[in-house]
Amino acid sequence: MSKSNTIKSLCLLAAFVLAGFGAKAQFSHFEQSFYFNANLPVSDFATNVDNTPMTQYYAGSDAIIGIGLGYRASYRFDVGFGEVSPYVHADFQWNALRGDHRDAYTLTGYSKPNYLNVPIYAGFNYRYEITDIFTPFIEFGLGADFLKITKEGGNDLPAMKYKMSGAFAWQVGAGTFFGKHVSAGLHFSGYGKHTIQYKSSTADALQGTTLQAISSNVLPEQLRSIGVLSLRIGVHF
Repeated sequence: MSKSNTIKSLCLLAAFVLAGFGAKAQFSHFEQSFYFNANLPVSDFATNVDNTPMTQYYAGSDAIIGIGLGYRASYRFDVGFGEVSPYVHADFQWNALRGDHRDAYTLTGYSKPNYLNVPIYAGFNYRYEITDIFTPFIEFGLGADFLKITKEGGNDLPAMKYKMSGAFAWQVGAGTFFGKHVSAGLHFSGYGKHTIQYKSSTADALQGTTLQAISSNVLPEQLRSIGVLSLRIGVHF
């Protein structure tokens, strides 16, 4: 999916969800949430590789458990058999390379790449109160993810900088509220297939080098399937 189509789709989803927030006269049903996320990489994102430097050929792989923060705005509707909440949600996720790969970068003195994901979703949450302190929920969302890989290299190696990429994303989750203000849930997020490319300045710097032969001439673009399994702790107001 192109960046323009991804952004257009996200705007349409957000407009649809916000349209369902209803009149401000029912402000007591408006909810803001803040989240702490611990995420486990899956799919290509978790593929173990033994290569230093990684270059464009391997970047987007070999990630370890990361952390993140999130924000959500939602509006609760009582439907008689529970509550349905349209929402818009954004996360900031950080993942590093696995330990022995990071150590290899330290030994060579090269800058090691880190992975930054910013997924933005619009979706629906359904919850049903069983007791005052136990309210299970399920939810589903669609949107876009934006992946930034920080630069690698340096010293005797050209600094390799990567383009930010965007892709269609989705997430599904289930968990429970403990009372009204705290929740915990397990979520799977598919961040889509991201195109891994150098910035033009990096491509120019690598012209004629062995690294270009390895990472650019073999496959000019790399598609990497990015996903995470997350434990999400929420605080709601």
